Amino acid sequence: MKTLYISDLDGTLFNSKKKISSYSTEVINRYIEDGMMFSVATARMPYGCDYRLEKLKLQTPGILTNGVFIYDFSKKKFLHAETIDKVTAKKVINAFHENKQDCFMYLFGDNKIRIYYGSKDLEAQIQYYSERALSECDVVAVTSDYAKNMEDGDVFYFARTGTKEELEPVKAAVDKIEGVSCVLYLNIYNQLYCLEVFSNKASKKHALLKLKEIMKADELVVFGDNYNDVPMIEVADRSYAPANALEEVKQMVNDVLDDCNNDGVAKFLEKEMQLKS
Repeated sequence: MKTLYISDLDGTLFNSKKKISSYSTEVINRYIEDGMMFSVATARMPYGCDYRLEKLKLQTPGILTNGVFIYDFSKKKFLHAETIDKVTAKKVINAFHENKQDCFMYLFGDNKIRIYYGSKDLEAQIQYYSERALSECDVVAVTSDYAKNMEDGDVFYFARTGTKEELEPVKAAVDKIEGVSCVLYLNIYNQLYCLEVFSNKASKKHALLKLKEIMKADELVVFGDNYNDVPMIEVADRSYAPANALEEVKQMVNDVLDDCNNDGVAKFLEKEMQLKS
């Protein structure tokens, strides 16, 4: 039986310092070399995680940006992208503006990412307006006309950070728009909420099933800790959560592992691979 192992990053494979420990790195690399199919699924953009994963010898493509991209880490190549048509994208912008919120708009084209945002105030949101984005993206710029900038590529994402009270009305409005999905989740590092919008064809669930097909896997085993991991958990053959995961997530999985600061995923993999051998 060919098993595909997929782990979330933040709060699952990453520790609280947003790093993979040397122990986890050694264990995972050792079993990848022995033929284990292992990769990651994350809400992060490619430029937000590839440098943090440099020590992992990932041979299996990963799922990035909540399922928008399937990405080959070894070749730094986008294998698949789900985008939003411009009519729908304009409706999403209106949903933000009707609730007096600006946002980041992400476009993809020519294997490059471009970011536009509607207010200088958003530059304080370093989760999105980050040094990595500024150094790795083709464009990162403030805009007074989102619609005009949509000509620079295919829209694939909208995002912003805020309080739950600020963002829940936006989510309610976006949820009424056909063609997109919307997630609202807690950022474990700053205790603010993230609202992210993407094609309804893009999700960790859809990308995971596509990746399973690409890799010709018979079994899916996933690891996750937050609400945006739930779609993966729902389609997995087996699922696991670190002890630091949200209580709702821990209630859904097959078992709870050691927390992310104590290498829960790596310890599980080592035990599983030993049993298989």
